[in-house]
Amino acid sequence: MKKPLFAFTLLLVFAGCIPIGTNPANTLLISDLRYESNFRDASGRSYICDNKITTLTYSFRYNDFTRIARWDSRLVGETTGQATHTLSMSKDTGGYLNQNNRISVNWALSQGTAPLSVSPQGIVVTPVPQPRQIGATRLELTVFATNGSSARLVFPGIPVIDNCP
Repeated sequence: MKKPLFAFTLLLVFAGCIPIGTNPANTLLISDLRYESNFRDASGRSYICDNKITTLTYSFRYNDFTRIARWDSRLVGETTGQATHTLSMSKDTGGYLNQNNRISVNWALSQGTAPLSVSPQGIVVTPVPQPRQIGATRLELTVFATNGSSARLVFPGIPVIDNCP
């Protein structure tokens, strides 16, 4: 009995690899998705600081660099689905680090650009506000292979904090 390709794909996803393409001879494999920012809470968890410039670094592993055509990344509000701050890159654009079969991108996010940001308020004399989570943003990465296939990968929600010290 022939096993369906779907079962093969699920096995790879559970093993940490995401195949892009159906022909094993030219399939691009993406794995080990990671992100971090230059802001961390007491437990070491990264977050986006809405009132300060945040550097969000994301990375992924691949099996064959020549099979990558390009990748697009964007921030999407977890609750609202609002997309902001899109970044498109290819092998030829530069602006990324490619080392040991891992692509790493440092993405500078301006103040208030993360989805779920708080709009500016009028000036009112009040006590200094404490940092608080105002929402969460997910990083969506779409990788396009030279074989014409693509896959959208979603990183877990990244907390968005306002009033960072």
